[in-house]
Amino acid sequence: MQRQIPNKLIAMRAEIEGRSYRMVSFFHSHPSEIPEDQWTVFEQDASKFIVDKLTLSVMAECQCEFLTRVVDSESSEPAIVSVLVSSTETLAEDTKNTVEDTETSMEYEKLAMD
Repeated sequence: MQRQIPNKLIAMRAEIEGRSYRMVSFFHSHPSEIPEDQWTVFEQDASKFIVDKLTLSVMAECQCEFLTRVVDSESSEPAIVSVLVSSTETLAEDTKNTVEDTETSMEYEKLAMD
């Protein structure tokens, strides 16, 4: 199952030690809604984001892809509009189906060679 979840902090940046970080939250519209210790740094590739721990716990159970706007495509740090989450159960089922399809295909090839 895939679901696109909107980022409630699309226009928000966190300023930490003179550096600005993009923020992601599925639950909070402003960083002041929860205590500072409920935010954490999330690293993906060479990028760092500030994510609330509840959102991070949801993301930890899924494969996630950050989605941005076309208008921001030239930006080195485009605003994160939403997150496409794919459940790991769906991914496991897709992998299982791929393996089964490959095994079936191999059986057909073997029969064709005989």
